[in-house]
Amino acid sequence: MPTWKDIIGLTQQYTDTRTEYWLSENVFTMSWWILLVTSIGLFIVWIIILDKKRIFEIITYGFFVGTVAIYADLIGTWFGLWQYPITITPMHLPIEIHRLQMPIIYMIIYQYFKTWKTFLIATTINAFVFAILLEPFLVWLGIYEPSHWKYIYSLIPYFVIAMVFKWLINIFKHLDQNYQ
Repeated sequence: MPTWKDIIGLTQQYTDTRTEYWLSENVFTMSWWILLVTSIGLFIVWIIILDKKRIFEIITYGFFVGTVAIYADLIGTWFGLWQYPITITPMHLPIEIHRLQMPIIYMIIYQYFKTWKTFLIATTINAFVFAILLEPFLVWLGIYEPSHWKYIYSLIPYFVIAMVFKWLINIFKHLDQNYQ
């Protein structure tokens, strides 16, 4: 029967092994550079084009998207549905894709497609691009490795996340206006 000390020891062993793997097989590879450059580049572009008059609303939307993405990744990796062999940092879950790039792209869509109709179209296209083009590309780069997950499964979560949080932000905006 494992003890808490056993778990702590295995956790430390895992951290050490992951860091060693990251240093020897990950950092400064072409895929690592692609993650780093696209993450920084996308962040800079987003800062430049961000509608500063709606900053709180847009960032709140992005925070919701990023939070759900974090928990989805935790659940998916916990159950062995996918892994991330290449990451910018040696941490278990990557910070770049679902915590930075995905929320930024969702915030850009949220900012520019204000009506439900245009947002629906943009979100549908985004879900297809993420699931059918981006995920296979990330697999090809060795960044993402689905185990018991098919790209097509991602379509609905990518779509639902965007729609639910737009709806929720609209409710918050409506409530905010009623209490002013």
